[in-house]
Amino acid sequence: MKKYLFLAVAGLFAFTACDLFEQVIDEVEKVLPQEVTVQLKADGAAFEVADITIDLADAAGTVSYQEVTDDKGVASFLLPPGNYTASASYKTSSDGVRYVYNGANSAITVEKDAENAFEIVLQKVESQQLILKEVYSTGCPKNDSGNYSNDAYLVIYNNSDIEADASNLVIGLVYPANSNASNKYYDADGKLLYESLDWIPAYSAIWYFDAPVTIPAYSQIVIAAFGAIDHTATVTASVNLDNADYYWMQKNDQFTNAKYVVSESIPSTHYLSCTPHNLGNAWVISNASPAVFIGKMAKAEVEALVANKDGYDTTAGTTAALAVPKFPNANVVDCVDLWSAANIEKSKSRFPSSLNTGYVAITNNLGHTVYRNVDKEATEALPENAGKLVYDYAGGTFDETAGTGSTDPSKIDAEASIAAGAHIIYSDTNDSAKDFHERKTQSLKK
Repeated sequence: MKKYLFLAVAGLFAFTACDLFEQVIDEVEKVLPQEVTVQLKADGAAFEVADITIDLADAAGTVSYQEVTDDKGVASFLLPPGNYTASASYKTSSDGVRYVYNGANSAITVEKDAENAFEIVLQKVESQQLILKEVYSTGCPKNDSGNYSNDAYLVIYNNSDIEADASNLVIGLVYPANSNASNKYYDADGKLLYESLDWIPAYSAIWYFDAPVTIPAYSQIVIAAFGAIDHTATVTASVNLDNADYYWMQKNDQFTNAKYVVSESIPSTHYLSCTPHNLGNAWVISNASPAVFIGKMAKAEVEALVANKDGYDTTAGTTAALAVPKFPNANVVDCVDLWSAANIEKSKSRFPSSLNTGYVAITNNLGHTVYRNVDKEATEALPENAGKLVYDYAGGTFDETAGTGSTDPSKIDAEASIAAGAHIIYSDTNDSAKDFHERKTQSLKK
C-alpha cells in the first residue's frame, strides 16, 4: 500500500511541477520582445525616405527606443508587449521654403504573437516666419516668502531673414486652462474629440493688435500678459517689463483687474485688444500649464467669431465660462503645449496632432520659462554667424543625476549668441517636446 501511495504522490508532484513549469514559461513569453514595424505615411501613401529617426516611449514615459527607417520608410524594433507612443519628424526644403513632416501615434499596443505593424501619419507643415519663442507664466519666488505671478509674458520671434507683418497676428489659449484639469474633450477610449476636425476650443479670449506691427528679420516682440511694469522693483527674481518697445494685453472693458497695470512708457498703440468670451476680470493664462497658440486673423473676423454664440462648442458645458468659439486650425501659425511637471501622468494633449505633438514640462514658481530650442544645422549654416555663436549652453533645467528637466540639445546659447551679433533660427517641427525646453531663468533677465 505504501508503495502505491508513494507512486501516487510522485506522480502528483511531477504533474504539479510540469504545470508550474508551463506557467513560468507562459509568464516569460508574455514579456519576451516582439518584432515590431512602424511605417511612415503621408498624403495617404508610404513615406519612403530612409534614415528618419522614429522615437518610441512606453506608456509611463520611463523607457524609450530609437530606430531609423529603411528606404521604404519602415523602422523595425524589438519591444516587450505593452502600450507605446511613437513620433517622427523630417525636414526638407524646396525653392527656398522649409518644410517639416511631423507625426505621432499614441495608440501602439504590442501583443504576443501578433502582427505588430503600425503606422505614423506625417503632416506636412510649411515653416512659419512667426513663432512663439518663449512663454513665461508660471511665476517666481517673492523676496521673503510666497510666490509672484503678475509678470507673465510671451515672446514672438521672426524666424526668417525677411521682415514679417504681424498686424493680423492673434494670441489665444486652448481649453482647459491646465494640462491636468478635467478634460471633457476626450472620449472613453482616450481619444481627442476634435483630433480630425478643423478647429480647436479657444479659451477665455482671443487677442489682436489695434495698430500695424512689423517684426524685422531675426527679431522679436515682447508682450506682457498682466502687468507691464518693472516687477523687479518689488520682486528681485522677477523681470522688468517697463519698456517702450514692449506690448500689453489687458485693454478691454471686462479685464479690469487693478493688479494688472501698464507703465506710462509703453505707448497706447502697443496695447492689444480682445473681445472676451469667458468670465473673469483678467485673462486667465494658466500659471501652471497653459496651451498657447498664435494665429493669423483680421480683427473683424475675430470679433465675428467671438460674437457668433450659436457657433460655440459646448462639449465642456453651456455656461459662459465653458462654452468656447471654434478657432480654425487653418489660421493657427504656431503653438506650444505646456504640461505641469508635477502632474505629467494626469495631463493630456490639447492640440490635435496636425498642429502639435508632444509637450514640454514646466515647474511652477521658480522663474522657469518654456524657451525655444535652436535649429543647430540651420543656424550654423548662416555665413554671417561665423565666430559669433556661443556654445556650452547651461541655461536649461536638465539634471543628469535625477533624470529630470530639459535643455536645448543644440548646445548653442541663443541669448548669448544674439548678444554677440548672431542670427538665430529656432527649431520648428510642430512638436513641443522637440522644439522647446524648460529654462532656469527668464530670457529677459539680464
